[in-house]
Amino acid sequence: MMEETSTQNIDKRIQMAVEAFRFLKNTTINERAEFMNAVADQIEALGEELLTVTHAETSLPLARLTGEKARTAGQWRSYAKAVAAGIYTEARIDLAQPEKQKGDLRKYNVGIGPVVVFGASNFPFAFSTAGGDTASAIGAGCPVIIKAHPAHPQTSQIMADAISAVVKAFGWPEGIFSHITGTSYEIGAYLTQHPDIRAIAFTGSFNGGKALFDIASRRENPIPVFAEMGSINPVFAFQNLLETKAEALAKEYITSLTLGVGQFCTNPGVFIALKGESFNRFINTLKEEIQKVAPVKMLHKGIFDNFEKNKSIALEQPDVEIIVSAETESSSGNATVIKTSAGNFLNNPVLSEEVFGPFGIVVACETDEDLMQIARQLKGQLTITIAATHEDVRDNSTLITILKDKCGRLLFNGMPTGVEVVYSMQHGGPFPSTTDSRFTSVGPDAVKRFVRPVCFQNWPDEFLPDELKNENPLQISRMVDGTVNSGSLKLQTT
Repeated sequence: MMEETSTQNIDKRIQMAVEAFRFLKNTTINERAEFMNAVADQIEALGEELLTVTHAETSLPLARLTGEKARTAGQWRSYAKAVAAGIYTEARIDLAQPEKQKGDLRKYNVGIGPVVVFGASNFPFAFSTAGGDTASAIGAGCPVIIKAHPAHPQTSQIMADAISAVVKAFGWPEGIFSHITGTSYEIGAYLTQHPDIRAIAFTGSFNGGKALFDIASRRENPIPVFAEMGSINPVFAFQNLLETKAEALAKEYITSLTLGVGQFCTNPGVFIALKGESFNRFINTLKEEIQKVAPVKMLHKGIFDNFEKNKSIALEQPDVEIIVSAETESSSGNATVIKTSAGNFLNNPVLSEEVFGPFGIVVACETDEDLMQIARQLKGQLTITIAATHEDVRDNSTLITILKDKCGRLLFNGMPTGVEVVYSMQHGGPFPSTTDSRFTSVGPDAVKRFVRPVCFQNWPDEFLPDELKNENPLQISRMVDGTVNSGSLKLQTT
């Protein structure tokens, strides 16, 4: 049973974070990058104990955990590199000119303050205690208080100890990183409404993320909540591609739908296409392929119970039929695909709700107008996939333009499961997939969530932060009078 952290202990941890924030304000981007690389080293040094413990807590295969551990260390390194490059300081300098009334203006980004990170259940390394939210917040210069996910408490503690060991080795204040445990809703609410917390990062259910967002919005001083809350990630399959690749597309879809027992926020939960002979071939191949999916235990009983409940709700809706449902074992998510008409999908909002697990809905459209109506009605998504030929894209440009406004990542063929930790990745989309579509939680740009701009007007050079000094001691790229400049500024003196 996970121990409940007392509010008294939480208050102490938050006060330590406030004091640590004062320390972080005086660290350089290079010092924070060095710290982040040391955390990556520490994570890489964790041996078989970590993998064994996490496997026991989550049922995730060791091969998957080994890869996720490497990804987690890689996140810390890639974010560190971006921080050291000064990308997220976004230094802007507009020098004094005779015609300017305001004189010399210089702006850069600073950390916003203590951040609470809620660990996710489905990625015990990469989106949890030592995950990308923690890395990006510290990279921005913000202390982190992690609320451990109760599904893998031992894993969370091992990762927390790894980060705390680096804090101690660097001689930095203990409040740089704190680990909070508990299962009650009250702990999350208490953390979110505490006046010294400046931002929230959350990955999980819509109900959980929206509840935190509402609490944060009602504060006397509202704070941002960066909540990633899931998505049905629809696949729109167009006619020319479906006619030539129905069988291959069905195999690809089932592989993606059942990957990791469907426990990905980018799981393609809905497949939409026009009825016809090629559509029937797609359905027939789905039936064959899903029987090849071996039953695998889901992450924990809570996720399994929710999967069974939400799947049952979908199956109880009128005018749906089961295409196929795989054999299963206890606590295993049985892969299931149902079919419904476009009209029923449009008129029944239940069918547009995420079922977290290996569950898919195939929507049979009668006309191109059905496709258009579904596109218009879609809520915000993390991803939307266009399964199409070039000719299909040309023939459906209006529909695709609509879909572009409904997602954070728009795919041309392929499936959305899996994200790359790179600058150009966008893992975040319009509400309700996230609470702020301007940001990503994957890739170095995740750091942007935890900074704010400060402008200095007519300040003497010696008192400016290093990011804005004439000599550019950090050797970062800066925007000077509208032009990117990595050198020092040779100003005339009077």
